Amino acid sequence: MERHALTFRVLRGSEDRVRRVLAAYPRPETEIGNGCRLLSTTVFLWDNRVVRVIDVEGPLAAVAGHLASDPAIRRTEEELNPFLVLPRDFSDPESVGRFFRRALMTRVVHHRVRRDSPEQDGGRTRVALRYPVRPGRGEAAARLFAWGQSLPLGTALGTALVDTTVFRKGDLVIRVLDVEGDPDEALDRLGPVVLGGPTAPALTELLEPGWNLGTAAGRARFLAEQRMTVVTHREAGDVTGGPGPGTGSAELSPN
Repeated sequence: MERHALTFRVLRGSEDRVRRVLAAYPRPETEIGNGCRLLSTTVFLWDNRVVRVIDVEGPLAAVAGHLASDPAIRRTEEELNPFLVLPRDFSDPESVGRFFRRALMTRVVHHRVRRDSPEQDGGRTRVALRYPVRPGRGEAAARLFAWGQSLPLGTALGTALVDTTVFRKGDLVIRVLDVEGDPDEALDRLGPVVLGGPTAPALTELLEPGWNLGTAAGRARFLAEQRMTVVTHREAGDVTGGPGPGTGSAELSPN
């Protein structure tokens, strides 16, 4: 499984309409062929920025081409197009390709908990946190996550963290977490590790003024204010054998 993320901005004032469009995506075929599958997709919204997180088996380009060829998906994408800050010209494949390349985020690091049995991998919720990095410090934050922060995942923490991925696009840095059980309780227990630990002082220095990840109060404020809004989440029904992360159904849609 590979996890990717794409991000793009929508026009200010259009956020509610964009949320409705993205939440109403039709269901595509998840089996693409040649061992390629679309496993899950989640849409987050922060201010006027959309972030799509996509789990796939096989090349991402094959999945993107598969979705682009679906007439129902194409109609929904065209409905979304007028609200984009940088719209696509669907009559020009190069325009669509440029949009995709511009939207693709860099995966900085990915950690996954080893499971002893498939039954342990159910009942998940997906959440995302935005790190309010100061202008021009996104690359430094990415290096810190890639080199300086080791997450002691699993039972040693007594948490229910399934996996976590950090993505970056310029100064936009986000962490996606799949957790089991109550997400608020899980985040509260994970806060000292995800936001603190030995890297807390260095990370705090890279954030906008006013944040302090070295204190319990500072971490609590961060978790309350920097959690991104979930627009929708869908999974292929046979991936986990049950409901997927979040409150969405186990049916998958490409948003």
